Amino acid sequence: MQTKPSIIAVDMDGTFLTDSKTFDTERFSRILSRLQAQGIHFVVASGNTYAKLQDYMRGFERRGLTYIAENGAYLADESCKLAVHPFEEEDVPRIIEVVQGLDQIGLLVCTTEGIYLPKDRCDQIVHMIRGYFEDTGQELPETLTLEDFAAFFFPGSVMVDSVEDFEGAPIKFPLLTPPKQTQQLSVYLREALPQTVTPMVSGFGAIDLVRTGVNKATGLKDLCERLDADPAGILAFGDGENDMEMLRYAGWGVAMSNAPEVVRNAADEVIGSNEEQAVLEYLEQLLDRLEASH
Repeated sequence: MQTKPSIIAVDMDGTFLTDSKTFDTERFSRILSRLQAQGIHFVVASGNTYAKLQDYMRGFERRGLTYIAENGAYLADESCKLAVHPFEEEDVPRIIEVVQGLDQIGLLVCTTEGIYLPKDRCDQIVHMIRGYFEDTGQELPETLTLEDFAAFFFPGSVMVDSVEDFEGAPIKFPLLTPPKQTQQLSVYLREALPQTVTPMVSGFGAIDLVRTGVNKATGLKDLCERLDADPAGILAFGDGENDMEMLRYAGWGVAMSNAPEVVRNAADEVIGSNEEQAVLEYLEQLLDRLEASH
């Protein structure tokens, strides 16, 4: 992007974060200060929950970040939620019926009031998270309890007896599926669920059930309305299929080299990988150009 953006939106997993779920915090802190000196808003846009995104960005409290969580269903700043897009109430019983029939998957319920982890799906969740760590060459202590898993991967979550034991209006059903079955299950879910519910594949066996028409671009639209901003001034970064609407909505969409071909084709530009922290490199070069022009 050669012109000055007004909003920069970054996906987290596979884009801003390395495979070990980290980023260079000192380097980013310098970049954030430079962006804000230019009047540029920085937005974290992810399929993760608001609580998990705040956990990733620990140390950047009161630094003016905006969060698009739950694949666009939840927009918030550091103090409060700004916009929420829950499921239609009549769709929820059918969603529960379908996911309860899939014994092999782990699942959670994210609502306007919290995150709920059914106890009868904990074994599946632990198994798939361990598989992710093994496949990425990371160590995970064998002694972790279910409570440890919940606190680390789903901060703020509450363990409940059943998928039906939640409060508030559901905004997302995150599903953890065996990676070799993910595409097959995604097709099944599209056929079994109402048309007002969309399964979004977001990497390593994760499928998020969200309200049809709600995606990260939805969150950016909500934000643009609040800021009276032009979408042409958005610079967005992503690597997953759940980033494609955001990359197309933005004035300039940037895909990572580790993104699937379909995502790279949806972008205006392709840069290095998340492991190379290519987003930080791109932002530094952009800021150098902007600062040099003044």
